[in-house]
Amino acid sequence: MKLKLHQPGLFAVYVLVALAGFAAGGVFGPAIRESRLSLAGIFFPGLAGAILLICAWLAVSALAARGSGTATAISHRTSRLGVRFAASMLPLISYLPYLAHRSGLSGNIAELPPLGSRYSAIMLLVWSLIMLSVLLWLALRGKISRTVRLLAGRPAVTLSLMIATWLAVFFPLDVLKIHYMQVTTLNSAVFREAMTHVLDGRGFMYSHLEQATGSTIYGVHINVIYLLITPLFRIFPDYRWMLFISDAALALAAWPLYKLSRRHFTPSLSLMFSAMYLLLPIIAAQPGRSDISEIRFMPLFFFTALYMLETKRFLWFLAAAALLLSIREDMGIFVAFFGIYALMRRYPLKWILAPLAAGSLWFIASVDYVLPHLSTTGTTVRSTIRYGDLGSTGSGIVKTLLFKPWVAVRVIFSDASHIGATYGLLIGFGALIPLLSGTVIFAIPAVAEVLLQQRTDLVNFMAVPSAAALMVALIYGLARLDRVAVRRWSAGKGKVAAVVGAAVFFIGLAPFHTWFNPGIYRSRYNYDAAVAAFDRVPANASVLLPEFMLIDSTPAQTVSGYHQIEYQQDVDGRAIVNEDYIILDERIPSLMGDTRYYQGLLKVAGYLRNSPDYHKVFERDDIALYTRNGQK
Repeated sequence: MKLKLHQPGLFAVYVLVALAGFAAGGVFGPAIRESRLSLAGIFFPGLAGAILLICAWLAVSALAARGSGTATAISHRTSRLGVRFAASMLPLISYLPYLAHRSGLSGNIAELPPLGSRYSAIMLLVWSLIMLSVLLWLALRGKISRTVRLLAGRPAVTLSLMIATWLAVFFPLDVLKIHYMQVTTLNSAVFREAMTHVLDGRGFMYSHLEQATGSTIYGVHINVIYLLITPLFRIFPDYRWMLFISDAALALAAWPLYKLSRRHFTPSLSLMFSAMYLLLPIIAAQPGRSDISEIRFMPLFFFTALYMLETKRFLWFLAAAALLLSIREDMGIFVAFFGIYALMRRYPLKWILAPLAAGSLWFIASVDYVLPHLSTTGTTVRSTIRYGDLGSTGSGIVKTLLFKPWVAVRVIFSDASHIGATYGLLIGFGALIPLLSGTVIFAIPAVAEVLLQQRTDLVNFMAVPSAAALMVALIYGLARLDRVAVRRWSAGKGKVAAVVGAAVFFIGLAPFHTWFNPGIYRSRYNYDAAVAAFDRVPANASVLLPEFMLIDSTPAQTVSGYHQIEYQQDVDGRAIVNEDYIILDERIPSLMGDTRYYQGLLKVAGYLRNSPDYHKVFERDDIALYTRNGQK
C-alpha cells in the first residue's frame, strides 16, 4: 500500500495521530514513574508514543485496506482509521492537564472519580486500547452483528439481565466492605437504629448515634424514605436488607433512563446508555465503596419523574416527584427545577406551578423550620457544617450566592478536592456536551452541592444527583449533536452519538479501578482484634466505638462514635466521655476530608492517657479496650 502525504487530508491525519501518540506518551511516562512533570520527562516518552501510534495506525490501515482497490479508496480508509486512532487516546490526553496539577500535590484528596498516578495511568492506557477496538469495530463493520441484534431485539429481557447481574456483583461487595470493617461512616448503623426504635419514647425515629446527645434522625435530614421502607425492615431487621433495597433502587434506575433514551435513539444505543449509567464510577462506587445513603434512591425517582414529564402524564409525575421529595429536604430544589424546565418547554401552567410550589415549600419549610426545631444544634446541618464558608444561615448562604458570587467561585477552587471533583465530572460526562440540552439545568443544584460544601468526605455519595442529572443531559446533548451531524454532514442517524457516546463511556470508566480496591473486600488488618475487643462488651452496655464497628452493636447497647465527640464540642462547648466501655483504634490515621472522626479520636485518646477513671483491659493490633473503673 503506497501512501502519499499530499493526498487530501492525509497529512492532517498524520499530525493528529502523532499529536495523540505524543500526548499519550507524555501522560503515561511521568505518571508511571510518579514523578513531577518536566520537559524531558514529557518529550521523550511523548516522542516514543507518537512513533508507536503512527506505526500501529499504518499497520492496521494496511490490513484493513486490502482489496479496497483504488488509491483514493485506500487513502480514505487510512484517513478514517487515523482519526479513530487519535480518538482512542482521548482518555490519556484528558488526564494530562490534571496530572500537571496533581503532580504538585501531597496527601490524600477526595476526587470524582478518585485518580492516582501510576495505576490510573495504566488503566487509562488499557481503556484507551479498548476504546480503540470499539471505534475500529464501529468504523469497519458494515452491518449490525447477530449479538447486537439479539440483545436489542428484546430490550426488556436484556435490561433485566443487566440489572440482575449488577445486583449480583455489587450487593455482595456492599455487604463485604461493611462486614469487614472497611467503611468509616456510620449511616448504616444510624438508619438501622432509627428503624428498630421507630416509635421510641425519646423521639420519633430516634437514634443514639445522631449528633451529640442523641435525637431523631430528622434533626439532620428529612429522610421520609426510610419511614416508607420501615415495614419491610421490621420483617427482616438487618442492615443488609437496607443495603439491598438501596442497591436495587440504584440499579432499577437504568429502566426509566432507558425509556428516556429511547425517545431519541435505537434500542441498542439506549441499552448502551443504561449500561453506561450502571457502570459510572460515581454510581458503582455507592455499593462498591461508600456506606449506605438515602441519596441512592435519587436516580430512580428523578429519571421516572422526568420521563413522566416528557410523556405528559401529570398524576404519575406528581407521584414520582413526591417520592423524590421523600428522600431528603434538598430534593425540593430538584422538584422546583422541574417547574423551571417545564417553563422552558412551554408546558401548560399546571406543569410549571405544581413542582415549583411543592419543591420550594418543602425545601424552605424543612430548612427554616423543621430541621432547626428537631436538631440538637438548633440550626440546620447544611449551614453549620457543610456550607460555613458561604454563611451561617440558609438565608445568608442564598445572599452570598446572589450578591457575592465571587465567594462561591473562591470556594470551588479553594482546594484540590473541589478541583478534582470538577475534573472528574468533566471527563465523566463528555465535557461540554450536556450544555447542548436544556436538561442540564437539573445539574445546577447538584453540582453546586458537590463543589460548595466543606465536607469533602461526603463528595463521593453527594455526587449521585450530579451523575443522574448530567447523564440525562449527556444523552439529550448527544441527541442534538446527532441531529446536527445528520442535517449538516449527512452522517448516518445515530452514528455520531454512538461514536461520541462510546468515547465518553470509556473516558468516564478510565479510573474505574480506584473505586474497587480489593483490600476493602477483605478483613481489615486488625479485624480479629476488633471482634475480640467487642466480644468483651456486654450486650446492654454503653460503649464508644470506632465508626467502622458501629454496625456490629446490639439494639440494647447505647453506642456512640467519634464523630459525636466533635458534635458535642460544637453544641456544648466541651466534650464529655462517660461511656462504660471505650474501644480505641490506636493507629490514628492521617487527617483527610472530614476531620471530625480523627479529631474526636485524638481527644478521646488524650483523655484516656490522663484519666484515672478508665483502665485498659485489652490491647492487640492497635485495638485497645478501656473500661470504667468498677466495670468487669
